[in-house]
Amino acid sequence: MAMDALILVANPGSASRKYALYAGEKERAALHFEYESGHVICSVEADGEVHRADIALASVTEAAGEAERLLREQGWLATDEQIERIGLRVVAPSGFFLYDHVMNEDVVMRLKALRPRAPLHIDATLHEYKKLRKYFPAVPVVGISDSAFHITKPDYAWNYGLPLVDSDRLELKRFGYHGLSAASVVRTLHVHGKLPPKMIVCHLGSGASVTAVWHGKSRDTTMGYSPLEGLIMATRAGSIDASLVPILKAELALNDAQLDSYLNEQSGLLGLSGSSSDIRELLDREANGDHYAHLALETYVYNIQKAIGQMTAALGGADVLLFTGTVGERSAAIRERVMQPFHYLDFILDHLANGQCVAPSVPTGISRLAHSRPVFVVPANEAAEIARRTKQLE
Repeated sequence: MAMDALILVANPGSASRKYALYAGEKERAALHFEYESGHVICSVEADGEVHRADIALASVTEAAGEAERLLREQGWLATDEQIERIGLRVVAPSGFFLYDHVMNEDVVMRLKALRPRAPLHIDATLHEYKKLRKYFPAVPVVGISDSAFHITKPDYAWNYGLPLVDSDRLELKRFGYHGLSAASVVRTLHVHGKLPPKMIVCHLGSGASVTAVWHGKSRDTTMGYSPLEGLIMATRAGSIDASLVPILKAELALNDAQLDSYLNEQSGLLGLSGSSSDIRELLDREANGDHYAHLALETYVYNIQKAIGQMTAALGGADVLLFTGTVGERSAAIRERVMQPFHYLDFILDHLANGQCVAPSVPTGISRLAHSRPVFVVPANEAAEIARRTKQLE
């Protein structure tokens, strides 16, 4: 591939689609399709500015074709230029999908075979791939693993307490996710000369996880076989006692698909509060005396604090604590609450610096200088990581 090869990044979510156009390692523009008040909107970011584009889509699932139109219409993709590769984020539980693959019939069949095990995430990947093939039929698509970063975990961090003969045969392992986010912030700190031996990465967004990073490599993470395990999230339950599954199915009369939806889309902050999965709205409700919003937020924060303790133990200490993801980058209130008990690890918040830090573009310190180990807020850049690996894969 040429040094300035044009790469389109596709990052499908359950209710959104994100795209970015790269020339080599330089981002030209980023597009974010999502729902607002029942309508599909598109935010466009280029040259440090964000604006809303005029679109007419009934569903975000049709966004791929609109993405190319907007890129050409706005001049970021010239008439005589062609996209040479597409990088597609893949979230799928298996040893095969711990690696990146050029998408072909065999890879698609493997995804379809895994679909019953992780329908929500694999459905989004398969649907997006189908649309990319429709709108870009001649462009190679590379499936980029969201788990690959965690391949460095030690053997004992992969297994559940199940008979090993069964978990090996059925590939029931703790694969971990948010690997693209973790890899991107590790790369950012390395470039800025701030990468320590022992780092805790708190990715807090609609999905959430905490990862232990040892000399730039994953040692362990809270997500396991699927992105459902670990922390309480926006609408995901996080880790629950396995004995609750048959009870929920029986008492609520749920089939397998309904149970999957219940745990992934109706639980978490939404289920605990009974009103919202949005951190900002819950903070407002809490301030107005909503007990359930307060309980949801306290439970959410407590789970993150416990996970930081787990990952600190996995590393035998922590040199740096890092926040990333939409909530981690934007919510000073949540960061402050998460940080409260960690004086014993020598992580002490600078309340002024924390309050002033909202969606920074570079690693930003929020800890007390000379009194604390470093605490950073670092913007995740999954798109850049996908583009880099799409370009590398032969």
